[in-house]
Amino acid sequence: MPGTTDVVTPAGATKVPAVVATKATVGAGRPDWRSLGELAGLDERVLRASCVRRRYDRGQVIFHEGDPAGSLHLLDKGRVAIRLTTPVGEVGTLDVLQVGDTFGEQALVDGVGERTATVTAIERVETLALDRSSFDRLREQHPGVDRFLLMVVAARLQFTSRQLLDALYLPAELRVMRCVARMHGMFCVERGDTIPLTQAEIASMAGVTRSTANRVLKHAQIDGVLSVGRAQIDVLDAPMLRRQAGLRD
Repeated sequence: MPGTTDVVTPAGATKVPAVVATKATVGAGRPDWRSLGELAGLDERVLRASCVRRRYDRGQVIFHEGDPAGSLHLLDKGRVAIRLTTPVGEVGTLDVLQVGDTFGEQALVDGVGERTATVTAIERVETLALDRSSFDRLREQHPGVDRFLLMVVAARLQFTSRQLLDALYLPAELRVMRCVARMHGMFCVERGDTIPLTQAEIASMAGVTRSTANRVLKHAQIDGVLSVGRAQIDVLDAPMLRRQAGLRD
């Protein structure tokens, strides 16, 4: 049986499997598509030349859940929200992606099927779209693109596996704080300590009920870690946030 480690959360000390805490430390994010291309031996200039640049305004839907699969999108500017319809008919936010992330890769894996989620720009966004025909032409001259696609899919599976591991072994309080910490890391460079997301979006991404997220965030606010507004969360004590999320500095 794996050992445990103590993590301080807004609800108090919590014991979690040591392997979970370690994995969260070494893999908090996803590999950048530019880095994956370099590792695959694919020249970024060649990849960019094979794509079509597309621009989206804040709030614009890039594609809807259920749309025919089209292109792989490489995020080159801005951030998008990944949303899907739950079994009870509600819309939940699955994740937020930033520059360097990818989405829609299944369109190149099998070339058929439907989009499994809705992707919406939450600020001005630019993507590099690579459709199936362009991908096929590219692979004829640059075999490294096959390895690139494989690495993109592998990175997605690794991130999903970490999320599943958290959902299985971490208490709800820790998942909420870990989600807040990850979003803070994503937005802090351009927006300071403000996370422009609602409590409902944090709850959805953490895989907890809204009431649970509200309770955890309220405790963190009492502790002086956060300030929760109508549609944003301000981080007041980033080091304490990371400690309450069970992450190492």
